[in-house]
Amino acid sequence: MSATLTPEPTIVHDSPRTARRRPPASTEQRLYAAGVCALALHLLDTALRGPATSLTGVVALVALAGVAIAVQPRLARRTRVAFSGVLGLMTVGMVGVSDGVRFLTTGPGWGEATGAVAVLGGLALFAASAAALRGPREAPRPHRAVRAAGWAAGALVVGSFVVFPIALALMTTHAPRIPVSDSALGWPHQNVRIAMKDGGELAAWYIPSRNRAAVLLIHGSGGNRASVADRARMLARDGYGVLAIDLPGNGESDGRSSGLGWTAQPGIDAALGFLTHRPDVDPHRIAGFGVSLGGEVLLEAAARDRRLSAVISDGAARATIGSDLNAPGGVAGTLQKAQMQVGMQLIRAVSGTRPAPPLEDLVARIAPRPALLIASGHGAEVTANRSYRDATGARARLWLIPEAAHTAGLKSRPVEYERRTIGFLDDVI
Repeated sequence: MSATLTPEPTIVHDSPRTARRRPPASTEQRLYAAGVCALALHLLDTALRGPATSLTGVVALVALAGVAIAVQPRLARRTRVAFSGVLGLMTVGMVGVSDGVRFLTTGPGWGEATGAVAVLGGLALFAASAAALRGPREAPRPHRAVRAAGWAAGALVVGSFVVFPIALALMTTHAPRIPVSDSALGWPHQNVRIAMKDGGELAAWYIPSRNRAAVLLIHGSGGNRASVADRARMLARDGYGVLAIDLPGNGESDGRSSGLGWTAQPGIDAALGFLTHRPDVDPHRIAGFGVSLGGEVLLEAAARDRRLSAVISDGAARATIGSDLNAPGGVAGTLQKAQMQVGMQLIRAVSGTRPAPPLEDLVARIAPRPALLIASGHGAEVTANRSYRDATGARARLWLIPEAAHTAGLKSRPVEYERRTIGFLDDVI
């Protein structure tokens, strides 16, 4: 009787290198990594083209991108869905309305090109979120209530110290590039472009003066000169020349935007140079009139530049690195201060621009020139302007409009607003 011998199965042992090899990245991971890299490329480009690039900030941006890619596979499915989706929404929404729109309307500048790449990266992040949503559900785990509480706490921390600072940095450094309609002013004017020292140009409307005095008029954060068309008409009715500008990076002006006004001073310097050489303007009769951010950057400019004989600031309340930011007390106040500090440092890194100094440290230099400070509501804006008034000296006037929303005094009290602002200018220039 013969016996059939069955060969023993051969056992192949993985080498240590093979055993440590990770499985190939999934489609979701590749889309997510591509999206993060595209956004990081654009932010690094923005930082490196700034006038005062922070090496620490550049290193931090690279490190944050690396960490974001490295930890993504370890996150729970719902966390990946939420984070990829929110990051994609912020990228497409904020970068798209700034660099993406400018890329389509004015052509492929380098900054706009990397912005378009970032928008494509935002779409990749959306796709990664959708891929995670369609992926297999994770097996149920014990202690679901405890895990849900931990997830909620983690989401609060990530939302406060990752998502919020990124959103704040993108919003601050990427103002909407909204075209300005020439009919928005509703008053005879000249369209002018004013050269800045960095080689870019400032877009502006100019209404010639009929009384030898002129006013530099500046809009608020995220706006353009059309945002202050109502004040331009008011000034022109009373004979004042008006130069209403788009701040650098806003509207139709060249340059990079800053929702905190960190890039505004070169534009103001160029605008004042334009006014001082106008044949219809007495160079000793030039005032500034700013709304919200416009008021903040004009107060800063007046502290540095004697070409401004007087300034009107409506709604200034600058937040600065190191300030108390008027946050409430207790745990909520501490959290808010910490959030803003992280956000402001990220803005510094992304913008490649030095922060503007606190206004309370500057406004004393305006004296003895006069200033009219306008503040609405009952909160931080009023507190800030009281401190500016006290620091500016005896020739500073403070007008409070408690029932008005931020910078809405002209709508709330149109007759009194015109009487007070024009009366101030008539008195001092």
